[in-house]
Amino acid sequence: MLSVKNICVKYSYKTVLKDVSINFEKGKIYALLGQNGAGKSTLAHVICGDIKPTDGKLFIDDEEVSFNNPHKAIQRGIVCVHQHPLLAGSISIFENLKLGQKKFDPEKAQGILNYWLKGIKKNTIVNTLLEDQRFFVSLTGALLRNPGLLIMDEPPFISKDDLHKLSKQGITIILITHNLQEALEKSDEVILLQNGNVLEQKPSTIYTAGEIEQKLFGISTQVKIPSFIKTENITEQEVLEKHIDPKQKAGYIPSDKMYRASNPELTILQLCTAYHPEKNRVEQEAYTSALLQRADVQIKAFEKVKCLSGGMLQRVILEREMMEHPAVLYLFNPTKGLDVESTQTLYSKLKELHNSGTKIILGKEA
Repeated sequence: MLSVKNICVKYSYKTVLKDVSINFEKGKIYALLGQNGAGKSTLAHVICGDIKPTDGKLFIDDEEVSFNNPHKAIQRGIVCVHQHPLLAGSISIFENLKLGQKKFDPEKAQGILNYWLKGIKKNTIVNTLLEDQRFFVSLTGALLRNPGLLIMDEPPFISKDDLHKLSKQGITIILITHNLQEALEKSDEVILLQNGNVLEQKPSTIYTAGEIEQKLFGISTQVKIPSFIKTENITEQEVLEKHIDPKQKAGYIPSDKMYRASNPELTILQLCTAYHPEKNRVEQEAYTSALLQRADVQIKAFEKVKCLSGGMLQRVILEREMMEHPAVLYLFNPTKGLDVESTQTLYSKLKELHNSGTKIILGKEA
């Protein structure tokens, strides 16, 4: 069993987690839900060793543990499968699985691959794989480490039955998701986070999606795509190859906000001034400050992009594109990973851009 007790994470601009205490029992599936910025991803980062908490303790089977990096967490059986897998695209599936493994068991790896990626050869180059196939390569790598606790960040491709097969093997699973219905169907318990605190933790069977929306957002509604956003059957690759014309001043927000529109290791200043390398340092700092104020995001320019929540990153990227005053803006999966309130804010910002003369186009989902 993993226990987090009185966990706090404080930055100079914000307290993200406030005295969080949760017990995760062996072989159970937990859905971690909350608004963007509620602290879901930060808690996951603490558990898997990416972030050292400001205060509080972690225990595994009543033994206090401390992780300075993800490798230490992996050694204690805690593994994370990211929403956007960190894979080397130019090498094969098997070569990726060998990375970081001191003792690689090819027979075990092949057996796991045969279950999750039926018909896909082990020497297939990762760059040729579809998004769901890349996810299952990452999951295979995680399972090769014999995890006791598996964290999945927005896992869109794994079924309820497969999750329960893993939990029956004694693996504790934490799902981070914004899909309320999926969370209720796939989990044993739901943990609601609000403003860095645990609002409540109860069995998923007692909830409906509407009740959770009411508790977290004070509303129970679905947000429809506004009519001013035009949907076109166009892919991201087609936009990059045919539609990004410098003379046209086209903007582009990809579905992968973290690794295509940004990078977790960039500073906030680098993210905000990507279009303006010609500015001097003072000008870049002023530009970044103005952009963050427009995006309503409180963070220091020297901090890393990985410190932003999904909603905060979405707002910063949108403002970065808006400040270039594009004639047309292409969007892909713009609300992926956003809660209801953040989705409404996004559409409000896009309406502002539309009213200024920008054509808004929603592209084809991957």
